[in-house]
Amino acid sequence: ENNSFKERTQRFFGNAFAKYSTDFGTENHKLDVKYQLGTDAYTTNYTDTWGYGHSNGTGSIEEQSVTNNEINSLLTVTYDWKITPELDLNVLYGNELVDNSSKYKYNLGSNFNFPGWNHIANASIYSSTGTYHRERTVGNFGNISLAYRNMLYLNATVRNDIVSSMPRNNRSFFYPSISAGFILTELDALKNNVINHAKLRVSYAEVGQAGDFLENYYSTPTYGGFYTLTPIMYPMKGTTAYTPYYTIFDPKLKPQNTRSYEVGADVNFLDNLITFSYTYSRQNVKDQIFEVPLASSTGASKLLTNGGKIHNNTHEFTLGFNPIRTKNINWDFAFNWTKIDNYVDELAPGVENISLGGYVTPQVRASAGEKFPVIYGVGFKRDENGNRLVDENGLPIAGEAQVIGKVSPDFLMGFNTTLRLWKCTISAVLDWKQGGQMYSRTTGLADYYGVSKRTENREGTIIFDGYKTDGTKNDIAITGANAQQVFYSRLNDIDESSVYDNSFIKLREVAVNYKILQKRSIELSVNAFARNILIWAQLPDLDPKASQGNNNMAGAFEDYSMPQTASFGFGFNIKF
Repeated sequence: ENNSFKERTQRFFGNAFAKYSTDFGTENHKLDVKYQLGTDAYTTNYTDTWGYGHSNGTGSIEEQSVTNNEINSLLTVTYDWKITPELDLNVLYGNELVDNSSKYKYNLGSNFNFPGWNHIANASIYSSTGTYHRERTVGNFGNISLAYRNMLYLNATVRNDIVSSMPRNNRSFFYPSISAGFILTELDALKNNVINHAKLRVSYAEVGQAGDFLENYYSTPTYGGFYTLTPIMYPMKGTTAYTPYYTIFDPKLKPQNTRSYEVGADVNFLDNLITFSYTYSRQNVKDQIFEVPLASSTGASKLLTNGGKIHNNTHEFTLGFNPIRTKNINWDFAFNWTKIDNYVDELAPGVENISLGGYVTPQVRASAGEKFPVIYGVGFKRDENGNRLVDENGLPIAGEAQVIGKVSPDFLMGFNTTLRLWKCTISAVLDWKQGGQMYSRTTGLADYYGVSKRTENREGTIIFDGYKTDGTKNDIAITGANAQQVFYSRLNDIDESSVYDNSFIKLREVAVNYKILQKRSIELSVNAFARNILIWAQLPDLDPKASQGNNNMAGAFEDYSMPQTASFGFGFNIKF
């Protein structure tokens, strides 16, 4: 009655279109003109109320309002021309407009004057804030496709976008693409019973990406800490404050550009008994948009600007088999293997690395000359041979802040299989990730507080795997009494001690489906599945894919995660 949490949404959405088609009275030409207009508008109001007396408090109320309105307009003109019986041409022109506006309001009232009236007018302390944002994108695009004898394909596209979220002089950007495919087995000379399909493909594409540019402005500051939250908030006793926003936006900001090159092949053998596909691609990214750290003497902490280049090389292949293909029994299985290497070629002038998230240490960073991303933090002190050093008590020595882990895996592999036995179908999916590293905060703190299984032997001794400063192997034992208070406390000060190999193999899903009844008008089946039931991982205690922390920061960070759960399901399917 007194503590309520309400959410109400009003929403209107829909679309309409008009279309005109003609073939000009011939079979070889066709023209389609289509215009679509749609909208999605909603307002959501949140009200959270804590009544007078809650946890000995004097009551508070929070009111939030989110309004969003998006309008989409799309015009397409498509022309098909069958030039000859063997040559087809398709041409497309389009115009697209996306207009989005959003408004956010927040009101906080606290310290109710008296109980029984849970309303913001009963508050003696008020604070309020609000934002309004609007952006529009207008795009013109075209596409031309040629197909010759269902054997040779050529496709080219162009697009020009004008965006309102960039500086006025850099709002328009252009990007093209071109691709070609050649089905070799359509040639009479190459038709045979061994290779029933073979295709070569190649493509080049550019993609532009706009950033969010704002004119430099002032904001109301807040002051606090990680545990104290924000004890200093304006207005204070009727006095407010303003400071320049901590991020400066470069007035010369321009869109980011990505150039992609790709070659590949698809081959099927023995009437599709074996299928094989391989793709190599390379992406070059320039004029990346990111926040560059600034010296505090500038009055700001970050500059949003262009800078740096990255590239990646990707190899991917799939291999499938279908060894059993009969009316009542069918079995197929496939492997897919992927290797992605991302490299930071350079960053903005004078910047060697930028933080992508984390704490003071450790952090996840993009570092010039390194693979992307890396884990940066306090490492073990090592000798010239890379051996970890210990002090006179046999405890590891903390070194300097440095790169302590590389996140990119050596490869990713997946396996899937489906077996149909009459009316029963069984399927399974397996994932394998090899290599790469991850920082696990939960694992390190579990050791530090003595709640992990690794710390249950309180009476034993620990000899850390390291070397003394004189170059001899460490043989100094740490007793159980000191292990928790001294050894694990020292490890907690060294970020590298919580960096683990991120390799794992996971049985992701097993599913069974059985058709109970199948007639012309109705089909009834039952199914059951189990997910995340087995995992073999280098990271102790936790599932590496279930980790949390700023969207896992590209798989680099695990932070206060819950253990992954297995899930099981059962259901019925009826089709009629």
